[in-house]
Amino acid sequence: MALVSDLAKHISTLQPHQDVARLCLYHYLINLCEPHEQVNSELLNRFFCRALIFDHWQTNKLHLFQETQSLLRHFQEENQFNLDLVQLYQSDTIQAVPSESIHTLNIVVNRYYERILTPYDRFKTFVENQERVVAILLRADKSLQVTTYSKNLAIKDGELIPLCHDFTLFYTPELQLRPNVIQQIEVGTHMVARFRYDPHDIQGFLIRGYTFQKHSAMNGGGLHRNPVLFYPLKRMEQLFINRKTDPMYIELTELLEKALELLNSGHPEALKFASTAYERGKLALENIFQGDKLVRLLISNLEKTIALEMEIRKNGQIRNLAKFKDL
Repeated sequence: MALVSDLAKHISTLQPHQDVARLCLYHYLINLCEPHEQVNSELLNRFFCRALIFDHWQTNKLHLFQETQSLLRHFQEENQFNLDLVQLYQSDTIQAVPSESIHTLNIVVNRYYERILTPYDRFKTFVENQERVVAILLRADKSLQVTTYSKNLAIKDGELIPLCHDFTLFYTPELQLRPNVIQQIEVGTHMVARFRYDPHDIQGFLIRGYTFQKHSAMNGGGLHRNPVLFYPLKRMEQLFINRKTDPMYIELTELLEKALELLNSGHPEALKFASTAYERGKLALENIFQGDKLVRLLISNLEKTIALEMEIRKNGQIRNLAKFKDL
């Protein structure tokens, strides 16, 4: 049995940086797989599907498949054993198809889940920003599996299916990220976070580009210490967490209301407190609670009240200066 670590070590001896397809597979193995995973058709098919979400590999698909197959043959010959590659995709057995319509993508995702669903599971899809579809799968044990699909489809065995299923988050029945499992989420254009969750110790990497290059590491700290991960996660969670019971939402709205209360009462520290609350509220509205009417209203009222308070203070300073000059 060959492991990911074995194949990655073999490719490292073949100067992977001299060929972009070779480098792509090498980075995939060391950055997007576990060292102890078995090298087989399933793992390599995941690689092909992950690579084909990029325009570069859709254009250079034949080279990607040929170089990968050449590496696998060389690896088997050098080690004198056969990999389980019976179901390995060939360049002509899977075709990447970009979807021009978010409506089409949503239909394909729904039909796919209807086919794979067990009698004990339920699912629902959401369209996010007319660019992606988010599928939320509720398991029989009340745990959640949340997968994001971009406008990349595949034709396989005559069927139209979602191309890549990698961008998945796993939640416990208590709606907490499940610890000790691999979580993946897009955090920017061609930028993905791959991590293991712990409330106080997040470990993982940011991976970018069509060669799956490691961009930076996340070594410790909770979500608040990793803002590049925090905001995309919290924005995603708004699709399935009730804001009326969401501690973060409750805390934010109470903070904004408190700022308004302090300003209206003339508290000496009101302006400083309100300015901080206003900036925090704007950041949350833009990155997490997008389109929320209550948060937008509170921020709008706070902005006007801060402006009024500053004008009052400015006029007060002018009056005091005038009195000083009259002395």
